[in-house]
Amino acid sequence: MNGWPGGQHLAEIYDALYSSLGAGAAGVTTDAFVVRMHETSRTFGALALEMRGDDEATFEPLVVALMNNSLAEDPTGALTLYAVAMEIGPRLLVSLRDYLEVESDEHRRRLLTHGSDLVVREIGAVGATLARGAPFDDPAWADAARALADALDVAGMAESLGQRV
Repeated sequence: MNGWPGGQHLAEIYDALYSSLGAGAAGVTTDAFVVRMHETSRTFGALALEMRGDDEATFEPLVVALMNNSLAEDPTGALTLYAVAMEIGPRLLVSLRDYLEVESDEHRRRLLTHGSDLVVREIGAVGATLARGAPFDDPAWADAARALADALDVAGMAESLGQRV
C-alpha cells in the first residue's frame, strides 16, 4: 500500500506465507497437510491482495526462509504448519495489534481487524489439522521446531514480526 509502510510490511508477510505455503504444498507427503497448506495459502493470498492492491508482490525474507527451512526439514508438512500456527501466526497477531493501537484511519483499522480475524481462524484450522495426525515425538523434529523459534528470536522477533512506521 503506497503511503502506508505498515500495510506494505503486512503485505510482504502475507505474500511470503501465500507463496511459500502454496508452492510448498506440492512436495508435502501428508494429504491432510497438503489440503490445509493450500487453504491457508489462499487465505494469506487474499489478505495480501486486500492489503497491497495491484502493487507488485514482495516477500518478507525471514518468513520465506522459515517456510523453506521447515519444508526441507520435514517433508510431511507438519513442521511448516507448526511454524504457521505456533511461531509466525502468533507473532503476526502481535504485529497486527501493535499497528491497530496506533492507526486512526478507519479503512486501515478494518483491514487490520480483518487480518487478525483471519490469522486467528487459520491458527485454529491448522491446529485442528495437526491434532488429527500422529503425535510428533521425534527429537530431531523438536530440534527443528526449536530452531524456528530461535531464528525469529535472533532476528529480534521474539514477540512480533515488527512494525514499519
